[in-house]
Amino acid sequence: MLEVNEEEDEGPSEVNTTKTSHLVKVHKDKLTVTYNGKANHTQDVGAVQANKPFPKKVLIGYFEMRVIDAGTRGCMAIGLGNASFNVTRHPGWEPGSYGYHGDTGRKFCSPTRGEPYGAKYGAEDIVGCGINFRTREIFFTKNGKNLGVAFTEPGASYFPTIGLHSEGETVELNFGQKPFKFLLEDMLREEREKFQQTVSRIPLGLADVNELVRAYLWYEGHAESLKSFEAAASLPPISSSEAMEGSTEQSEDFLLARSAVRGLIMDGKLEEAIEVINDKFPDFLASNPRAESHLYCQQFIELLHTGSKSEAVAFARKVLSKYLEVQHAQNGQNGSSGMDGPASSQSQAETAEYVQGVVGLLAYPDPLSQSPLSHLLQSNYRKVVADVVNCAIHEHVGGEGSSALQRLTKQLLASHDTLRQLQGGRGEVLDLSDVISRS
Repeated sequence: MLEVNEEEDEGPSEVNTTKTSHLVKVHKDKLTVTYNGKANHTQDVGAVQANKPFPKKVLIGYFEMRVIDAGTRGCMAIGLGNASFNVTRHPGWEPGSYGYHGDTGRKFCSPTRGEPYGAKYGAEDIVGCGINFRTREIFFTKNGKNLGVAFTEPGASYFPTIGLHSEGETVELNFGQKPFKFLLEDMLREEREKFQQTVSRIPLGLADVNELVRAYLWYEGHAESLKSFEAAASLPPISSSEAMEGSTEQSEDFLLARSAVRGLIMDGKLEEAIEVINDKFPDFLASNPRAESHLYCQQFIELLHTGSKSEAVAFARKVLSKYLEVQHAQNGQNGSSGMDGPASSQSQAETAEYVQGVVGLLAYPDPLSQSPLSHLLQSNYRKVVADVVNCAIHEHVGGEGSSALQRLTKQLLASHDTLRQLQGGRGEVLDLSDVISRS
């Protein structure tokens, strides 16, 4: 797995003043650059690069250059280069670099004479350079217009790079600190729509979709929603063999019990939820400390919600302290828990850490606004607890730890991440919530 450099993921923001040609002046804003040479030779180019490459997690990396003064000949270039780029050469003249040149309108890649590409550019023009990490294509723009794909399958050339080569040339770079002339957001939206259209063309029958949705609702314990969905889709009630995946529990009773538990947790009625669990699954809590701790911690949080801080303190001492005592005992034995083994020790340590964080809410006069764990006090965190308990109940009776839809979703994310790794770990990370919101 490739590691993501957090600094690199911030992206370019200014000119790298430690790597510039002596033939250019970088102004105080670190965005404006002027050529100071005589431009007598091909090696008299004054080039600069951005301080950082494009971020790893973007779909499209893009920057622009505004030509303030085209100088005597307008020999400017915009493009991309790698970390070892020679700053006495134009982008496109050096191996591992790509450029669009203003005096000819030609595109260059490595030491060639270039190829026809776009119009020439000069004073007051705004040109841009971008790379689409999904399609592995480099493109250029002029005054807000996309000039089309210039290069495909580029190497590791992710540093914005520009070159100047005639007296008086002055340009200003824009890495996104102000709006671009080119409507990048429109291109991003189009690219994402293309991706969604590609996915939507994958054949998937209605019957398969119905089964995925029905199995998901059953797995999550949404009894009423499942009943409504089956009626709307004209489906027979889900069978025990389909739902339980080998469990000996009766499907209807199992579903209704989990549905009741979920509903009580979502309503903040933790004591009642625990009573239902002990009634329907008598040995569950004793054998599932993680689920048990989540339930009791949520009960503690509900006491904080009602303003019963003294009751919450008493509850923590009486109920939650046992999880911390186990951890203290393990620490005294150098992390060993006897016959339980290392896996059990790790699980207990994680549970103790979780409980400790929850109890730590007491240290803040206003934990909702002051605590780094304030999200635990949000009402939507009840769903997290309900999901933990529901999953543990499934595993307790010999079922799967997730629904088929959840497993497919994980596979989709893993596949997308694998594709990113094959592209050097670059490209937009798939955010399902964002995809769903755009659908």
